[in-house]
Amino acid sequence: MKKIVFVAVLMISATIAFAQDKYQFMVINYQVGNPSSIAVSIDGVEFSKEKVSLPKESNDVLNVNPLLLKVKEYQDKGWEVVTFNFSAPGYYFYVAYLKKKKN
Repeated sequence: MKKIVFVAVLMISATIAFAQDKYQFMVINYQVGNPSSIAVSIDGVEFSKEKVSLPKESNDVLNVNPLLLKVKEYQDKGWEVVTFNFSAPGYYFYVAYLKKKKN
């Protein structure tokens, strides 16, 4: 009886361990300033950064549209938003965290 229970527990543990989904993770940082920029870090291996230029009439520290457009771009590629964060210790900094299931 002990062997059967041991084997059953072992099989259930192995099933749970192998059933866990693996994910890639991404962080998108949007820093508002002069100049504003968006930086994208993907799964610890990829990094890109670009300047953001907004028309004068929409250049406001509360305009988060550049970040939302970048998030939408990656959502269209299968990435899922986990959460957003905001920080303003003297400057405005917005962050989006995304994940994507590995194939």
